[in-house]
Amino acid sequence: MSLLTVGLTPHRLEFLPAILGSLKKHDWILLEEPPDPEFANMLRGEITVTAYVEQSEAGFPEYAKALAEELKKLYREGKRICQVEPYLERWVLIRALLDQGVPAEEVRKCPELTAVYDMEHLCFGRLLDYYAAMQGPFDLLVEKIKAFAQADAQRITLRDAMRAREIISLVKKTRAPSFYVEAGYIHLKLLYFLAREGKGLIRLRTENLLLKALSARGFHKVLPSPGDGLTSYYLFGGKHRNLSEDLLAARSIVYIKLIEKNELRPNPEDPFPHLRNELLWRLFVWQLGYEECKALDRLIRLLPTTKAREVARRVFAPAYQKALQRLEAFNFGAWEAR
Repeated sequence: MSLLTVGLTPHRLEFLPAILGSLKKHDWILLEEPPDPEFANMLRGEITVTAYVEQSEAGFPEYAKALAEELKKLYREGKRICQVEPYLERWVLIRALLDQGVPAEEVRKCPELTAVYDMEHLCFGRLLDYYAAMQGPFDLLVEKIKAFAQADAQRITLRDAMRAREIISLVKKTRAPSFYVEAGYIHLKLLYFLAREGKGLIRLRTENLLLKALSARGFHKVLPSPGDGLTSYYLFGGKHRNLSEDLLAARSIVYIKLIEKNELRPNPEDPFPHLRNELLWRLFVWQLGYEECKALDRLIRLLPTTKAREVARRVFAPAYQKALQRLEAFNFGAWEAR
């Protein structure tokens, strides 16, 4: 029976040391990426990490570069490393076919591509609706972000089901002693599908590195971002939380304006800059009701992040101070949001 460890983590530089500690304990490393023809060349040192990451258009390039450098070392030590993300693999193929001028309906009719094509069409349409609503009233924006989150939950479910089948197929083929499965922390359904597909074949283990980091700093409960909370609400049927979906949606709209968008580098004095930044603003927005979110959105919707934070701190000063005090109590030390 093979050990399958699913590492649920944000793709942030600050989590890389913990990720590497787990990677080294496993025979196979299964990355949450579509197969890239240049990946093996990068591992062998035939192209540079920088060139590989630039052509791959990674969403978090600094993290991707740092991880790739470590993967090269692990590869030289004999680890088997592969990219397993069949949903995104099909989406890359769909885009390539469309770019080549193949008619969209012809692409959609390909049996292997239909489900992914339809799902991306749905999600992209909902996302466009949300962006269009940015010019409208807050209540409409709430409805549109709920509609997108519902579609995104369907997409995540499909992705996780497809990935689980491919991972278990690889386990059956190789019969290797251990596998590390990289996964974003929103992909909780992957655990269910792996357990179902691999029954009697695998011993499933989970490492939630985000929760570990929070627990080590004295925070012993789940506090997801409002957006992830909203998506999870739909992932699990809207019954696992005693919260209004409208309130989750409202909080997610203002939260996304307040958090740091750029990649931050950890250092000895501040080993978890993103976690600290995001936790502060989660603690802040979790104190706001629907109408308060609506009022804040009216003030910050068109502002850059830095200005939006200034307004939030000034208009809802008690909520901000309370969030800051709670953050300081979690072994993060005194800190002022940048």
